[in-house]
Amino acid sequence: MKIWICFLLLVSSVALAQSGEPFKKGNTVYIESLSKNENSQETHKAFVDQLQEWGYWKVTFDKSSADFIIKLNLEASKGITATSWGGTSMACSARFYDKSDALRWETDTYKASPNGTNGFNAKRAAVRKLVNAIEKKYR
Repeated sequence: MKIWICFLLLVSSVALAQSGEPFKKGNTVYIESLSKNENSQETHKAFVDQLQEWGYWKVTFDKSSADFIIKLNLEASKGITATSWGGTSMACSARFYDKSDALRWETDTYKASPNGTNGFNAKRAAVRKLVNAIEKKYR
């Protein structure tokens, strides 16, 4: 009976260890964004730049060579909000998929409006919040 329990614990620990495998440090990631408008493309580029600066994963531009895929959900909205004087506000989130296209993890949505504290650059501010959350998860 004890041997059977030890075997089950060993198998489950191996399965858990393999479940985090695609996201380990040094693996390659492909970043995908479905939106093609100018604000989303600039935010996508800012996200890639932030990930490269962090250096935890290697960003590849060839989807077939990636260990995993991050799909960005980017939404831009214009107008005056309670925290900004106008301009384009950004909301972004990320979904992490393994090579078999199975969803493995999803972030919260991070929003930013252009204001003086972020240099009136909501794209960079929203991406900074998103990458900080990812860093906390994978440090």
